[in-house]
Amino acid sequence: MSECEIVMVDGFEGANSYPCGLRANDRCCDCGAVLCERHSDICDICQEIYCSMCLLFHMDQPHAKPSVPVRNGEVTRRRRA
Repeated sequence: MSECEIVMVDGFEGANSYPCGLRANDRCCDCGAVLCERHSDICDICQEIYCSMCLLFHMDQPHAKPSVPVRNGEVTRRRRA
């Protein structure tokens, strides 16, 4: 891959902006932007790689959560008090 496509901005008005320029090694699974390690975020639930803006939108979506925790490939059952 090439260089990270994230644009850095100085200040609130964005008068001074410049490309990140670091070597990209990932791609956002939503928008397709190429990302360096610094700008790639991983969803803790689905383990997909996102840029920070796409991750914010992604986290608004519900995830299918497992009903029973899994440890080392074995299903564990919760004890009742």
